[in-house]
Order: sequence, then structure tokens, then C-alpha cells
Amino acid sequence: MVGSAAGDEGVVDTETFIARVNLITHATVRSAVDRLQNDHRNIDADNAFRALYHVAKRHDVKLRHLAAAVVETEPRSGIRSVDEPELPFQPGRRAGLPSRTDVMADLLAEAVELTSANAAAVHLRHALHGGLCIERDSGLGEGFRRQFSYVDDAGSAAGRSSARCEVVRIDDVSVSPIYTRADVAVLADEGIRAQLAVPMCDETGFNWGAVDVLFAVRHPRIDPFGVDMLHGHADACAQWLRWYDLTVMPKLVTAVHRAAQATGLVDVASA
Repeated sequence: MVGSAAGDEGVVDTETFIARVNLITHATVRSAVDRLQNDHRNIDADNAFRALYHVAKRHDVKLRHLAAAVVETEPRSGIRSVDEPELPFQPGRRAGLPSRTDVMADLLAEAVELTSANAAAVHLRHALHGGLCIERDSGLGEGFRRQFSYVDDAGSAAGRSSARCEVVRIDDVSVSPIYTRADVAVLADEGIRAQLAVPMCDETGFNWGAVDVLFAVRHPRIDPFGVDMLHGHADACAQWLRWYDLTVMPKLVTAVHRAAQATGLVDVASA
């Protein structure tokens, strides 16, 4: 994971360290731009990026998710229903295309309320690279967001929860064998003393990531019923994400290609 890159003997300099998620995003977007240029011969790299960026912004989806969907050569299939799954933690959703940002924000708020945690984060699996990216967080500082921006192994509570598809509880992060010294130092600086990570599995058994709740005290009192509720919410969100990727994302990919094609035609006409 990211802490290992710096070794166990020191802490990553958060002033100069580039979060791995930024590198992953850049690589994914670069691949999507290349794909658009291959599919639309009359478009340059700048216009291909603009087509991608504007669709992502218009529909409130992260650029790396849309870029990954553009890169995928084979469309996903196998969804059983075109109906949007109901989310128990988000009643009365607004009309129009659903927003991943809103869903993640509501899941985070519910996680904090159910566990009385000081902070929380949703880590989602990257469609192309396989590791976990911080999708959304609440109450966390820049140090945590950089150190754990992208985790590609079980070297964190969220990573282990996702890899094993089980709830992972760490009552004292300072003595947990999961973390390197660099990780422990960052967690200490952030005031994080304990963690609970809950996996997000859809109805097919696929794991989408984990909900990570963090505490400012060691051995926090956590209501078991609240953990069960959060586990149910996490799985419901995973089912929703599967539905979104199978029904909404293809429409957004089509919109990107239309925008790229239109840009290419304008460029040809201008020439």
C-alpha cells in the first residue's frame, strides 16, 4: 500500500507527496483519451479530454469512473432489472439521473450516526486498477486522504475488509499489525485511535469496497446493532452501484462519444 512505498522507517512528507489516487486518475484519463482518439480520428487529445470532463461534470460523476467506463471495451451485462434499487438510507431521492456524490454523502452520514464515529470514508474499488480509492470522506484531514488515497492490498482496515469481505475492527491502530510505522504516524497525527471497516458486497457477491469509520478514542463503544445496520446499508449501496454501472454509466459513455464526435466534426468543418 502507499505507506510501504516510503518504507517502515519514516513518514511520507505530506507536503511533497503526490497522492496515488491522482496518479491512478491521470493514467485512467490518459487511457480514455487515447480510446476516444482511436474511435474518433478527427479529434485531438485536448478536445477528447474536454468531452470526457464536461460529461462527468454535468452528471456529477468522478472523472476516473467515467474514464474507466470509456476504456472498457466490452459493455457490462447481466442486470436483472432496470428499476433503480431503493436505498434504505436515502428516501425520497430527487428526480433525474441519480448522483453518486449524493448517495456516498448520505451513506457517510448514516455511518457516522450509527456508530457515533468522529469521521468516516467510503473506499471504492477502481474498475481498471483494482485497488481502493477514497470516494468520499467526512471529518478527515489531508494527511489521511493522501496516505490512504489508493490502497492496492490489505494494508489498511478498508483494504482488509474488502479483501476478506468481512467486518474489520481495530481497537488500537498504534499496535495493529496491519499498518506500517508510516501509516501509524499519519493516523496519530490525524487523531485516529481506532477503526471499523465494513465491506460493500452486491447481490452477486462482488465487493465494491468498504465503509471506514474512525474514532478518536481507543476501544470505542460501538453498538452491535448499529454495525449490523451499517453492514446492510453498505451492501444496499453496493447493489445500487452495480445498477448504476450497468444502466446509467453506458448512457454517460454514449454522451462522451457523441460529444467527441461532434467536436471532431466541428474541427473538420473549421479546417
